[in-house]
Amino acid sequence: MPKKQYELVTHTFRGGRFDDHGIDVDVLPELITYKTILVETAKELWRCNNPDRQRLPKNFEDSLSLKFYKIIPGSAAVPLMREIELQEGLLPFEPLPDELDEAVVLVSDSIESVSKDKPLPQTFPKKIIPLFSEYGRTLRTGERIELKPAKKDVTACYSSKERTRLVELVQAGYEDVVKLIGEIRAADLDGSNFALRLFDETKVIGKFSPEQETTIIEGLREHASRRLHIKGRGEFLPDGKLKRIVSVTDISIQAVGVVPYDETAKSIWEIAEEISASIPEEEWEKLPRDLSKNLDHFLYGAPKQTE
Repeated sequence: MPKKQYELVTHTFRGGRFDDHGIDVDVLPELITYKTILVETAKELWRCNNPDRQRLPKNFEDSLSLKFYKIIPGSAAVPLMREIELQEGLLPFEPLPDELDEAVVLVSDSIESVSKDKPLPQTFPKKIIPLFSEYGRTLRTGERIELKPAKKDVTACYSSKERTRLVELVQAGYEDVVKLIGEIRAADLDGSNFALRLFDETKVIGKFSPEQETTIIEGLREHASRRLHIKGRGEFLPDGKLKRIVSVTDISIQAVGVVPYDETAKSIWEIAEEISASIPEEEWEKLPRDLSKNLDHFLYGAPKQTE
């Protein structure tokens, strides 16, 4: 199956050992750790975008392939390329951004926020933070890593200072945004507490407001055939395990198996416009003039129409 590469992010080592534009082999684990951070962030973004799905898509992690083919001087810049497989017969359009593309920008934004003593982006999955204890471990005094996403003009700088601050953020636990779907197993109306059983059979306790009491009661009464969809904030342990639901900002009930309508989802026309805008003009020039008439021929090999 043919493959296509496109630049995802440039990972640059600066200072100290890298002033001669070479990369010490001792720091190569940083690239592996960085990929791990990206992949795990992409997984959490996918789970957040698909709260009704129990498992990641088949071969999800295998599809997140990163490679580098060269080292650019100044100091030692490594463009990381994403490699994707193209289906036979399909035109090689630029792929739409997905969770990995989003993860690259989100990790860069998070490092930039930490370096400026600002709060982390709300969409950044906090359970990923412990992975930063390994990222930057090989850097020496005066050395740093610069991250420049291909689709972002700002460069984020990462050194031992940013690494220390990130690790300190989760030593005592943290709060983060949660999107959960589960079955209500119990409710305490006097204490405004409820127990939610998730897809993995774990249970978590949460607080609800007086305005949400009617929905909680309905969910408990119909718990065998209904699932509660909630958005809010949760308290997490340092290892990333959800301890409790602190507050619920949005709550609804759906029948089992029903996928709720997402008003924020892009229309097919918006997606088509994004695809069109991502293709350079010179690529459009390469398209056959009779493409509309012979689409089946160019896509599937059907006989070509001459009239």
